[in-house]
Amino acid sequence: MKRLFMVELELPEVIDNDFMKMIPAHRAYISQLINDGTIQSYSINTDRTLGWIIFNCKNAEAVFEIVEQFPIYKYISIQLHDLMIHDSEAFRFPKMHMN
Repeated sequence: MKRLFMVELELPEVIDNDFMKMIPAHRAYISQLINDGTIQSYSINTDRTLGWIIFNCKNAEAVFEIVEQFPIYKYISIQLHDLMIHDSEAFRFPKMHMN
């Protein structure tokens, strides 16, 4: 059975050209993980110093294996949180609109 985990990312304070070159590959990998249902949500704050990712994985080790494959992995530090509840509008039925 899969469980939900939140990974809290701390991004580098100074973003150099080497980091910027990895962004397209990183975004492509994140998109792939979203499409296959491994990632439920991905957020980065406006000053690009923190991020939050909700994973749907078997265990914490599986999450770490995925995060270690991030192209930006050597630039970030992470904290892993095991979630009991994660709810959002995205998980609700579509709202009815009268025409």
